[in-house]
Amino acid sequence: MKILFVNQFYWPDVAATAQLMVDLCEDLAHQGHDITVLCSRGQYDDGTGAPTPKRETHNGVNIRRLSAAGFGKRSTLGRVIDYASFHLLCGGYLLRHTRKFDIIVTLTTPPLIGLYATWFKGKSKHVCWAMDLHPDIEFEMGLWSRRNPVWRIFDWLNGLHFRRADAVVALGGRMMVRLVNKHVQQLRIEVITPWSPGDDVQAMERSPWRDTQPWADKFVVMYSGNAGLIHTFDAVTAAMRELRDDDRFAFVFIGGGKRLAEIDDALAVKMPYQPREMLGESLAAADVHLVTLRDGMSGTAVPCKLYGIMAAARPTIYLGPADSDTAIDINQSDAGLTLATDDAAGLVAALRKLADDEAERKRLAANARTAFEQHHSRAACCRRWIDLLESLGR
Repeated sequence: MKILFVNQFYWPDVAATAQLMVDLCEDLAHQGHDITVLCSRGQYDDGTGAPTPKRETHNGVNIRRLSAAGFGKRSTLGRVIDYASFHLLCGGYLLRHTRKFDIIVTLTTPPLIGLYATWFKGKSKHVCWAMDLHPDIEFEMGLWSRRNPVWRIFDWLNGLHFRRADAVVALGGRMMVRLVNKHVQQLRIEVITPWSPGDDVQAMERSPWRDTQPWADKFVVMYSGNAGLIHTFDAVTAAMRELRDDDRFAFVFIGGGKRLAEIDDALAVKMPYQPREMLGESLAAADVHLVTLRDGMSGTAVPCKLYGIMAAARPTIYLGPADSDTAIDINQSDAGLTLATDDAAGLVAALRKLADDEAERKRLAANARTAFEQHHSRAACCRRWIDLLESLGR
């Protein structure tokens, strides 16, 4: 089959959506399918990376990059310009080329990009891969009013492309509930969780990369990935202040995002995104990982970082809504601890307990790796994707 994937980011970008797409597209190509990716030449983080070619083939995947703006995440205005320019160019491409493909898979960056497939797909099948739900996020954060007619139209259009799709892939059960509430038929929704990107993340007792860092001999509490608007760090910051005089602990933040500026440089080590080939060693450099989600965000997004942490065989402390897919996955697999979003005292107590109890850390870590191998591996998740796409193409 000829399959087109549409997303703002793809290899060599570090965005989680890009890394997941790389795995799926390359696996499909290895199965003999003709895969094309339509993406932007701009970059996810700060837009300062080396320019990428407009056309190339990488590991069997044909990449077509549009010359959209590439301001990255440095400002809200820059991101809006990036979105608008990609929308304009993407709409033109899909108007001309959509009917060449058997299946079109659209992600949700930028929002509403799937509408072009809804309008122009012809006899092609359309699959929406719901990575996050806008404007649900903005509504829940209070950034937009549900009464505003502009945002109500936005919400209706967003629901329209989900309802008209031949299949919708949700990242978890809570996201599926939100989609059903948008009147998407449940029979057309497939729940496929994210996975650990690539085959790079293996369980290891000790990370060689950690031994090159000045905090190697500390009890390392790590936050890895995007620190975006849907995350919260009030309780984390309070816990870091409480533990600042305890020399056992080192707090390490690897990645980027708007909320990273909220973390006091005097309380934590900050490092940039690491190359994909270093992901396994960087995740394994922690003794315990933190994952956070703001209240109200259940079902709007699923932090992909959890599944890399599980692959690295490390326990997770999660602060966020108890009914979120992340909390459910951690509790069902007994792979860490879940706390209320604002429970700074509980976080301090949990960190002290895990620092003192190596046996408990190892038990949680082993459970995490088992859950990853059984439910969240690349092989298992991509197999479900391939089965779905091949069933649509018959």
